[in-house]
Amino acid sequence: MEDKPRTDIPANFSREVFNMLDDLDQHLYFRWDLTNDCVSLHEPLPHRFRELPVYLPQASTQFWTERLIHPEDRPILHAYLHSIFRLGEKTITEHTRKASAKLRVRHHRGSYLWAEVHIVTYFDDGVPIVAYGNMRSIQAEKLWQQRMQAKADRDSLTGLLRKEAAIHQMRNAIEGFLPGRDHAAMLLIDADGFKAINDNFGHLFGDGVLAEMGRTIRGHFRTTDIKGRIGGDEFLVLLRNTQDTEGIQRHLAELLTALHHNYQSGGRTLPFSISIGVALYPDHGSSYRDLFAHADRALYEAKSRGKNQACVYQPKFYQEASSVANSRDPESTIDLQMRAFEDNMAEFVLQLFYETNSPEATINYAMSLLGRLYNLDRIVIARCDTKTGRYHDAFEWVGPDGGTLTGPEYTRMARERRRMILDEAHPTPYGVVSVCENTETLAPTHAKTAYFFGLKSYAYCIIPHGAETMGCIGVESTHPMTIRKELLRSLNLFSVLLGNILLPQDSSLALQKRLDLLADVLDHLPTPCYVLDNATKEVVYANAPSRASGNHNPDAPGQRKALLHEHTKDGHDLLLVTKNDEALSYL
Repeated sequence: MEDKPRTDIPANFSREVFNMLDDLDQHLYFRWDLTNDCVSLHEPLPHRFRELPVYLPQASTQFWTERLIHPEDRPILHAYLHSIFRLGEKTITEHTRKASAKLRVRHHRGSYLWAEVHIVTYFDDGVPIVAYGNMRSIQAEKLWQQRMQAKADRDSLTGLLRKEAAIHQMRNAIEGFLPGRDHAAMLLIDADGFKAINDNFGHLFGDGVLAEMGRTIRGHFRTTDIKGRIGGDEFLVLLRNTQDTEGIQRHLAELLTALHHNYQSGGRTLPFSISIGVALYPDHGSSYRDLFAHADRALYEAKSRGKNQACVYQPKFYQEASSVANSRDPESTIDLQMRAFEDNMAEFVLQLFYETNSPEATINYAMSLLGRLYNLDRIVIARCDTKTGRYHDAFEWVGPDGGTLTGPEYTRMARERRRMILDEAHPTPYGVVSVCENTETLAPTHAKTAYFFGLKSYAYCIIPHGAETMGCIGVESTHPMTIRKELLRSLNLFSVLLGNILLPQDSSLALQKRLDLLADVLDHLPTPCYVLDNATKEVVYANAPSRASGNHNPDAPGQRKALLHEHTKDGHDLLLVTKNDEALSYL
């Protein structure tokens, strides 16, 4: 019998083994003459890279002009060139430098192929001379990763993006917008009546309603728009490249009609609809945070106007609130969010904070619900500076009969007003509170202050943070009001949430540091000068030369920086003035 040819099996890696593996992996080799800026590819080219030119003169330019590299990956090439040339400085001491990257190169018919590139650059006296590299396709690997990521990013019930993926994509898109060129719209969509359907018809029925919402939302918007489910029955959409407000409203009217149903089960019928809040880029904000807060406020307005409608944000929404007549049936006027807030404020606020990821939006919305729940005229949250002990208003909600107190005409009386309220604060089972059901019963001086502000009743609660006081939250009315225990309990709970979760603990530290630096700079000026509050003409700071001359020394040394800090935090215009009363500039 004739012996079969014997195959030589390599005992270790050899050139033959490497060549065979290389053929399977289809490496493309190239040489980049950095002195003359030309790239030559080593032939024969692997099948996947057959569309690339074999020789490329003026390579660093053609990579851009011929779109050989995907536009989003061009910064990788820019970083490589910057790292080897170092703006002409001979700072590179090694003879070679290695680099690797994953980017997309042009394939055929204008499409791009994911590739992994390795490159070795040779230097002569710090000057890059030539680079050798190889490139292999990782298209299958990248497509698999993208499919897995897309699957992980999708909500299985609605087919829309999950909350984290939607927010991430929207943030990236908004950061790439140019205010003078791009226009977009953020839509916050919330179901009306979903909880009743879920409670009465069951969770499986409710899941079907949410799935239908998802299908309808997907079908009503473009593939380029970003669509996500960010809560149980709350959805967020970012419309790109849109400027026609009337066109948006017509489109949303069609969506409202498509999702307006009467669901039936077991002989019972329940209505279902949606409400939509709209914020426009750049008119209503240039960041995700601002657009979401304004869309959220517009959504609240749509709910308060009767639901089943879309409302575009207007700045006046923060000063106006829709009145709720006492004669109406509470079941038909107070929406489900109001009832959820009343039943379990802590859970509602924490869920809202989780969904918005914005302390400001959470505080503003919770204040509006608290104001509606107790028929209040004004709610204010004041922060306390831990260094100076002075208060400043940080958040304000105004009801239909209330008025904002942020104008300069109230500046002179602000401290007296705060003293009137906080001097009466005392410990109670509901925290440290100050309560007055009729300000006409106060001492004459305080009653006069209350009359100036149109304040007839109030309840304030200190915001604790451990053993410290972060500020206070207060509710006010323009009429005498019975302060119920339920209101005090709500204030106390809200104050705990503010002190431990919602209010940042170090918001005044950066400002304090800047003001300390400003005071130090002013003290080292050779010329006597001082700082005025432009609204009240009150001297809030005098520099060291001015204090030495005995002029314009408003308070004791320990209080000068406190005054400067307080007036800056309150948002007042500050005016720097010389000893000759010549105004230099605004600070």
